[in-house]
Amino acid sequence: MKKLKYGLLGTAAALAMAMTIPALSHAGPGKYGHGAHLFGMADADKGGDVTKEEFRAAAEARFATMDKDGDGYVTKEEMAAARAEMRTRYEARRGDPAERFAAMDADGDGKVTLDEMKQAAEKRMAERGREGGLSDRSAERMAALFEKADANSDGALTLEEMQAAKKHHGKTDAKRDGKKDGKRGDHFSRLDADGDGRISKAEFLASADRMFERLDRNSDGKIERGEGRMSR
Repeated sequence: MKKLKYGLLGTAAALAMAMTIPALSHAGPGKYGHGAHLFGMADADKGGDVTKEEFRAAAEARFATMDKDGDGYVTKEEMAAARAEMRTRYEARRGDPAERFAAMDADGDGKVTLDEMKQAAEKRMAERGREGGLSDRSAERMAALFEKADANSDGALTLEEMQAAKKHHGKTDAKRDGKKDGKRGDHFSRLDADGDGRISKAEFLASADRMFERLDRNSDGKIERGEGRMSR
């Protein structure tokens, strides 16, 4: 079984799918954001890795949270409600966007450069005990996201540009949530193995087990922060 390494955005995909809900497979950022938060939740003994037992326990806990009526099944409506609830909690945990922007804007000029964004990210990582700075892959992804958000290509982002980029990303996620993915169907359908329109606990845990096997690429029975990435 294998180990997992989170990148900047979207690399919490597999863990989020298995231990939370499929629509959050696009949540990030990895090393210091939502992906890291999910990893920390699954790492029950805080040993720095997630065993299959911990992974499964996290999936069981998430299923219980989604199954609001306690009937042993999760419907599309229950999954959508759980997704919305988690996103609300995530946004609340992140705090006010203007305050986050100000924290990145080191020189106080009302704009954030790529260097300022990287420095802020590394500072957050250090505050949370994650030394070593951004990986090359994370830095590359941050640069790509920065370039997309920089609407006027002036090499700096305003708060408005960052919010517009976030809004666009949210719309993209919403489209992903509802779209059919070829013959494989949408995320809910993939979990609903028997096609009865609801997901049983057994189906949910079976999906978590399969996901763990896919992530545990060196078959050592655990997933470590900082290694591997699920190909899409």
